[in-house]
Amino acid sequence: MNNKQISISIILPIFNEIKSLEFVINSWHSYFSKKNIIHTFLLCEDGSTDGTKEIIPSLIKIYPCKNLSTIRRRGYGAAVLEGISNATTSHILCIDSDGQCLPDSFDSFLKEISKCDLLIGNRKPRMDPAIRIIYSKLFHFFFRLLFKTAISDPSCPYVFGKKEVFLKLKNYLKFMREGFWWGFVGACIKLNINIKELKIKHFRRKDGSSVVYKPSKMPAIIFRNILGLIKLKNASN
Repeated sequence: MNNKQISISIILPIFNEIKSLEFVINSWHSYFSKKNIIHTFLLCEDGSTDGTKEIIPSLIKIYPCKNLSTIRRRGYGAAVLEGISNATTSHILCIDSDGQCLPDSFDSFLKEISKCDLLIGNRKPRMDPAIRIIYSKLFHFFFRLLFKTAISDPSCPYVFGKKEVFLKLKNYLKFMREGFWWGFVGACIKLNINIKELKIKHFRRKDGSSVVYKPSKMPAIIFRNILGLIKLKNASN
């Protein structure tokens, strides 16, 4: 694909990422600038309490950003949906703002996007705590009982495609709170969207700790998202 034919909105759900946010934005801005790709960062900040919210005005002065902050927490999925609603470009890229998803693997996404509806990353190796990977593997077993797919990493927050495809899926993306990308892939399967998986390089978090997924929270998160997947599966087309 000719880089001049596309423009990209980068959706960044953000919660307490003061240590990584500017690093992530600068990394992707440098990459897209070298590729001569028009791009905008949609900063879906979600009620941070660590000072992240306060640095956004200074980032907007340096980088092409739109501030979509909220005072109260709306949740990861609602933050992504807000970004989708505000995208004005031909394509959308969704990544996390913790420094684990960087541009090192994106050349292959640019090459392959014309051959399918959506692309999702496959983290090889996945640089997350062992307990989180174990929970994910167990949840993946249940996921495949509901949605038959060859996608091996449905929770990967590295997704790229045409804006029109994201808009087509939007009404089916309300069922999952923390497990948003599980629901996203499930919605793609439900609507026969052609989604392809590509290997990406995955990095450790910039600050070395998870903001949301503490081990003590995982059982409740898993239960809540099992119910969400069942609701998605039974939702009318």
